Amino acid sequence: MLGNKQIIFFTLASTLFISSIAGNSIFQTAFAQSQTTPGFTVLTGEQLKNNPFATNILDRIEQSKILLAQLQSGKKPMTEHQKFIEEQRTIAKERLNADLARMNKQYENYTPRAAFGSFLSGINGTYHNLYWDQFNYLDNKIQIARSAMNDVLQNGGSYQEARQAYFKYASMTKVEMIKVNQDLNIKHGFADASVQKMFDKYGKLPRTEN
Repeated sequence: MLGNKQIIFFTLASTLFISSIAGNSIFQTAFAQSQTTPGFTVLTGEQLKNNPFATNILDRIEQSKILLAQLQSGKKPMTEHQKFIEEQRTIAKERLNADLARMNKQYENYTPRAAFGSFLSGINGTYHNLYWDQFNYLDNKIQIARSAMNDVLQNGGSYQEARQAYFKYASMTKVEMIKVNQDLNIKHGFADASVQKMFDKYGKLPRTEN
C-alpha cells in the first residue's frame, strides 16, 4: 500500500505534468486553433469552458498548485474536515459579532456613559466638560483594569490573581483623586494654578504657628 507521502507525490507529479503541458506555448497554440488531427480533437477556449472533463483537469491543476505551495511553505494541507471546521468557526464568529452589535444597540441607553449623560442633563452645562473628563479618566482606569485581569487569566493565572490585578489598576487613592480634580479644575478654568499649589497632596493648606 502506498504511504500518504507517496500518494501526495504521485498526485502532484501527475497534475504538475499536465500543468507543464498546459503552460507550454505549443499546447496553448493548439487550444487556440480549431484544427483537428486524426484521433485527436482540439478544443477551443469556449469549448473548454463547456467541457466538464477539461474543466475538472484544470481545477485539479489549480488545487495541485495550492497543495505544492503549502508543502513548500512547511504548512500541512488542510483536510476537508478541517476546512469545514474553519468555515463553521468563521460563520459562528460573524454571528456572534452581529449579535453583540445588535445587543449593544438595544441596550445603548443603559450603558454607564448613557446613564452619566442622563445625570448631567440636570446640571448646569458650564460644568459638563469637567464632569466628562472625570468620567473618562475613571472609565480609562476600568478599561486598563479589565485588560490586566484578562491577561492574568489568559496566562494561566487564578481567578483570585485576576481579581487582584483588576483592583490594583481600578482603585484610586485619595491623593490621586485630589490631584486629578485639581488638574481638571485648572484645565477648565475653575481654579487658579498658583492657588492650587498652596494645597498639599492631601488637599489641605499648610498650618502656620501663631
